[in-house]
Amino acid sequence: MPRLLPSLALPTLTATTLASLLAAAAPSADAASAGRTVSVRTSAQLTAALAGARAGDRIVLAPGTYTDGRGFTAAANGTGARPITLQGSRTAVLAGTSYGGKYGLHITGDHWKVVGLTVQHWAKGIVLDGSVGSVIDSVDVHDIGDEGIHFRSSSSDGLVQRSTVSRTGRAKPQFGEGIYVGSANKNWKKKDGATTFGENGGKGPDRTDRVRIIGNTISDTAAEGIDVKEGTTAGVISGNTFVHAGYSGQNSADSWVDVKGNGWTVTGNTGKGACASGDSCTDAFQVHVVYAGWGTGNTFRANTVSGVPGYVVGVYPTDTPTTVACNDTGAALGPSNIACSG
Repeated sequence: MPRLLPSLALPTLTATTLASLLAAAAPSADAASAGRTVSVRTSAQLTAALAGARAGDRIVLAPGTYTDGRGFTAAANGTGARPITLQGSRTAVLAGTSYGGKYGLHITGDHWKVVGLTVQHWAKGIVLDGSVGSVIDSVDVHDIGDEGIHFRSSSSDGLVQRSTVSRTGRAKPQFGEGIYVGSANKNWKKKDGATTFGENGGKGPDRTDRVRIIGNTISDTAAEGIDVKEGTTAGVISGNTFVHAGYSGQNSADSWVDVKGNGWTVTGNTGKGACASGDSCTDAFQVHVVYAGWGTGNTFRANTVSGVPGYVVGVYPTDTPTTVACNDTGAALGPSNIACSG
């Protein structure tokens, strides 16, 4: 018999519950307003504002196109009470000129809040490295060479909410995840010996823990809509909508969400169109054990799908401790390849 974890008493996600989650997760406007307001209209001004940012600052982008061959870097540190805010409308666009080599926005400081703007035409869209407590809110990331948004290098306690991520993997479909959390074990310490994303100089995992992915729309991603790597713990994937995600079949991309971390909660997500003609897809959500001790204790509830030929939740191997509720519905083969509960 498959080994199941005890059923957790998680509430069914409603519009009111989702609104409460979003409101509670974001730093308050009062906290952000404690510093300076810096108005930006040119790429040079944006680079200078990011370099000179202080806790509590609010950097406001006017509508327009902002480009820099090196990408933009946010290295200053905010605090939990006084985050640094970078905001603009969807017509404030951080625009690359090709899919090669650069990150649109590279956040290495703590407690940033990025709100409203657009990131397009870069190798990677938004990458967070060692950034604790940062928030990506209501942004549009599209037409990216590899992954759209990546929390990496112990970027714990982060949040991405109310955002759209689409058309990723334009240069490298096998690396075209919509939202990526953590690092594959082979990248905890890379072969060059100089690049490490894992703790203790790469001897341990990339502990990008407690990342919340709430209320986003993720579409047309060549690899998984969300990829959760081994080494990560206790994140939440809730209230997201997936459309035609994970279609390429390259690098094992055959689902909307792939969870390889521990103790993640996946609830109240919806999706459709996973399997257009010629696509490679199997299940909507999958659990994999690719590294000893990881891929266990994850919970799936109230996810509703359509156009999926396999299971709502495929668990591989099937004796991996996982909780799948019977209200995970809509896939051709049912809730899961393990017994559902509740």
